[in-house]
Amino acid sequence: MASPQTERVGRGVIVSMTHPFDPDSLYELTEDGTIKISRDGKTGFFTGEGIYISGEIRSADPQLCNWITNVPNPETQLTASRIAGRDDAGKSIKSAED
Repeated sequence: MASPQTERVGRGVIVSMTHPFDPDSLYELTEDGTIKISRDGKTGFFTGEGIYISGEIRSADPQLCNWITNVPNPETQLTASRIAGRDDAGKSIKSAED
């Protein structure tokens, strides 16, 4: 499976990845929490459950949409994420001594 790419924009983390079975489809998490899918110059917007919102692309992989929107907030996590690219590898997680 392709690993997600992350890009920090302000305080939010934007996650994007190509679909493992359809590498022409790029799934991106937008700042408002919706999923933008791009393929062949067309786009579509979906909820984190893969429900269509708008655009020319009208179908999405609901499992991939859910996976991409599940980006834990490093400030509120008790332990570091074990999924590569999902956070800052625990650097911002406060210890019990703080």
